[in-house]
Amino acid sequence: MRTDINDLDPRHDLPPHLPRILTREVYYKGQTIIEQGQQGNRAFYIERGLVEVMVKDGPYMVRVAVLGAGELFGEMALIEHKERSASVRALQDTTVTVITNHELDEKLSHVGDKAIRALIRVLLARLRGANRGQMHHYKTLAEFQDRIAGLVEKVSNGVEASKRQQFRDEVAPLLEQLEKLLEQYQSR
Repeated sequence: MRTDINDLDPRHDLPPHLPRILTREVYYKGQTIIEQGQQGNRAFYIERGLVEVMVKDGPYMVRVAVLGAGELFGEMALIEHKERSASVRALQDTTVTVITNHELDEKLSHVGDKAIRALIRVLLARLRGANRGQMHHYKTLAEFQDRIAGLVEKVSNGVEASKRQQFRDEVAPLLEQLEKLLEQYQSR
């Protein structure tokens, strides 16, 4: 979801008499910009490039977003004063403008309506919940795939040659049922 590129640009609201150069950093393709679980004290406005936002839970890692020029990341930890909920890695060489905790707090202090500030926090909590839900679904699918792979390995290593035909005869109807279930859920 991209907005007008100037809406999020931290240089946009600077008075004309101040220099428009804030802290810029360049991250090269493959470089990690922020790490899930770390305390956040900066957010990043993407000037050029592309990044991926990844959430990790145990051995599983899920890409929850790909962001490009004009988009912002790292803001959730600053607004909520919590640990980073995701890692962000550069997919291309990426130039960002750094937004400090102080700068973001200053911007938010200008939002006079307490209801709007509360709404921002509610939306961030919902986004964190959606990311957790996405991770749960991914883990469930990955665990199912691991079970199937384990069964395939057991079959290839553990059925005696003399019993293979009987095994095929018993398993074939189960595979047909599995295929029908898969078709049923794919069409939904």
